[in-house]
Amino acid sequence: MPKQTSSQIEKKIIDAYGEKFPMSKAHHEKLINYIPGGATRSLSYFKPYPLHIDYGKGAYVYTHEGHRLFDVTNAYGALVHGHGDPDVVKAVKDGIEKGSQYSTPTHGQYRLAKLLCERIPGFEKVRFVNSGTEATLFAMRTARAFTGRDKILKMTGGFHGTHDCVAASTKKNVITAGIPAGMTQDMLEVPFNDGDALEKAVRENAGELAAVIMEPFLGAGGVVLPTPGFLQRARKVTQAHNVVLIFDEIFSYRVDTGGCQKLFGVVPDLTCVGKVVGGGLPIGVFGGKDEYMNIFCHEHTDTPLYHSGTFNGYETVMQAGFAALSKFDSAAVTAINLLGDRFQAGLLKSFEANGLNIQSNQIGSLLNLHFVNQPITTAEQVQESVEELHGLMHLSLLTKGVFTIPRGLFILSTVMTEPEIDWLVDKIDGTLKELLPLIQEKYNHLLL
Repeated sequence: MPKQTSSQIEKKIIDAYGEKFPMSKAHHEKLINYIPGGATRSLSYFKPYPLHIDYGKGAYVYTHEGHRLFDVTNAYGALVHGHGDPDVVKAVKDGIEKGSQYSTPTHGQYRLAKLLCERIPGFEKVRFVNSGTEATLFAMRTARAFTGRDKILKMTGGFHGTHDCVAASTKKNVITAGIPAGMTQDMLEVPFNDGDALEKAVRENAGELAAVIMEPFLGAGGVVLPTPGFLQRARKVTQAHNVVLIFDEIFSYRVDTGGCQKLFGVVPDLTCVGKVVGGGLPIGVFGGKDEYMNIFCHEHTDTPLYHSGTFNGYETVMQAGFAALSKFDSAAVTAINLLGDRFQAGLLKSFEANGLNIQSNQIGSLLNLHFVNQPITTAEQVQESVEELHGLMHLSLLTKGVFTIPRGLFILSTVMTEPEIDWLVDKIDGTLKELLPLIQEKYNHLLL
């Protein structure tokens, strides 16, 4: 049998996707008449056209064609118990019959706030919003109001939502047109894992610097883990110069019942969480030590910082979040993280067996495969990963029954089993074998 060329491999994979998901194409062609590009979320779009899901149940989603796909997207991390978790569904059904929103404080807010403050070391007080973007926006505003300074330092490759101050980024393929220069003139940036650059920036700007905002590891930036001592250096230098340290744990919280700050033993001044905290419904939470959060409190100041929103503390979300987090206890976290360890071990074995020098960054139930030939510790290395291979791997896995994120990010749920993880590794191994001739032809730097 003659060896396939790279163009033949690409055509075969794209054609197979089109043949398996024709109804997605039909739905896409209708939707583009009303939504630009046919997707109301940039990350949902990919070529030749995005997949359309009919419904989900447990660890699987189902397409309009009737295909069952193993879901390792889990709503980009918002689902930790899979689709239609019975406890979350019951909590929402029981609650919404009484009414979904009252524009007042509620018992649901109390229960979820108390649970979060008991679990997360950096939380003494919290406030609820509706997205991670809002959470980081108000955490930064809190720091600026408390310190009276304007500058914020972030990490290269860090993702903190889409509000203007943080959306401008060096991340590849992120277009930030429409953001006024004035919105980012007080934003500084240093490379993640560069402790010397971080310390220098804080020292030189301390008089004007309100906060350092950072993910404990780069989430959307490729699951790039902190090098030993980096988080500790961030905590030490911010404390030394009275700069607020903000941990964005919206993505990372699921790695431990108390998030990365508990796992790594580094407690920030302010913290943002979201995603799994809402039980699959929209949520964002920001909070921290009393001295910072009391700036919102009428009992502690005559001029509290204004923060309102029609759906803040939405009661149905409070019920869903409490149900989801109540069962995401230490035992559940340990179990899902062990699945992540099993997945990682299987991937590394597959890479070696296929003669590939590629990477998988893993922490707990989160993994990111990179078509890069050296261990990844920086955002710049993530940008070197071969986009063509990511795109074709994504389409190939869809045709094999795996619902994935195009950039190689895999997110697990508590309803998954060890046999399913082994099945997943087998499907990825099959895809790598499918791509191997293309890698040998065009990307031989990825070969052992």
